[in-house]
Amino acid sequence: MHARIRTFTMLALMAGSLAAHGHGDVTPQAVDVSTLKPLGDQKRDENPYRGDKEAIRIGTSAYNQNCARCHGLEAISGGIAPDLRKLDIDKETDIYFRDSVLRGKVRNGAVYMPPFEGILSQEAIWAIRSYLDTRHEVAAAPANEMETLAKKSNCLSCHAVDTRGVGPAYREVAKKYAKDKNAEAKLLAKVKKGGSGNWGKVPMPPMNTVPESDLKALVKWIMAGAN
Repeated sequence: MHARIRTFTMLALMAGSLAAHGHGDVTPQAVDVSTLKPLGDQKRDENPYRGDKEAIRIGTSAYNQNCARCHGLEAISGGIAPDLRKLDIDKETDIYFRDSVLRGKVRNGAVYMPPFEGILSQEAIWAIRSYLDTRHEVAAAPANEMETLAKKSNCLSCHAVDTRGVGPAYREVAKKYAKDKNAEAKLLAKVKKGGSGNWGKVPMPPMNTVPESDLKALVKWIMAGAN
C-alpha cells in the first residue's frame, strides 16, 4: 500500500474506541440517491461521479449524517479521527475508500470504524467521495529524510513534529521523556504494541508491520527532538 493513501487507513486504526463510541451514538442514515445515475451491482474502482454537482450535493448531506460525528464538519477533523481532506484524488485511493467504508475496520477485536455495507449504497459512497474531493488539501511535503520515513510508516497521519493532532507532537514526546534513560526502549515497545493512556483516550494501533530497524530510527529521531 502506498504511503500516500495511508491517511485513510487511519479512519479506523487511529479513531479508536472513542470513535467507535461516537458511531454508537448515531443511527446510520440511508441516503436518497434517486437523482443520480444508477451504478448497478458491479463495484466501481473509480469514482464515476467525480465533479458531478448533484453527487456533491447529495454527498455533502450524506457525509454530515453519517461521517461528521467522527471526521468533523466539513471534513475538518477535531482529533477523534483523521482529516479526510488529505485523501489523494486518484483511482487507488478510490478503491481503498470504497472498501474501507463498506467493510469498516476492526483491529484486535475492537471496532474502530463500523461497516456501512447494506446501509450506504454504492451511489451514496461515491457521492460522499465526490464531496470529499471538494475538501481536498495537499499535505505538506516532509522536510527531511526522517519525516519521509515517518510518513511512509503511517506516523504522520496522526502525529506531527511540533503540533498536536490525533496523537502528541514529537517534540512533546521528546520533552516528556528527556530525563528517562530508558526512554528509547520504552517508546519502541509502546510503538510496536500500541495502546492508549499516556496522551488521552484515542489509542495508537500496533505498528508491528513496520520493520524494527525503521522504528528504532524513528524513536531515536523523536527523542533527539525530531530535528
